[in-house]
Amino acid sequence: MSAAPARSTVRPAARSAAVPTRDLSRAGAARERALRIVAPARARARRAPFVVVVVTILSVGLVGLVVLSTALQNQAFELARLQEQSTSLAVQQQQLEYDADRLANPASLAAAASAIGMIPNETPVFLKPDTGEIIGVPTAAGSRP
Repeated sequence: MSAAPARSTVRPAARSAAVPTRDLSRAGAARERALRIVAPARARARRAPFVVVVVTILSVGLVGLVVLSTALQNQAFELARLQEQSTSLAVQQQQLEYDADRLANPASLAAAASAIGMIPNETPVFLKPDTGEIIGVPTAAGSRP
């Protein structure tokens, strides 16, 4: 680096045209030293930061779409699996209800009771729940009155 003073980018002819007269007084000399010619301000902003921002926004949007698409696809697979499981469980529930109805009818109950050694009572006794009254005479099953 050299210690040379910074040079103005304005040509000498343009400099002399910019300052038509010189004031030789002390105030004029101070003002002339304080003023200097500067390069004009750029009218257009640089495009690089704008392009980086736009590319970043587009990239984030594209990644977001890919993630959203993947999540929706996974949810679609999960939905299909759960619907299949629901159908299977509905069939199992219907089968269990049918079995319960079949086993709860009186003929099935009598057959199951006979299979484990129970005998039917020829003289049943009934109880009225609202009054607590017993209708009939209680006797042991298998004994005759």
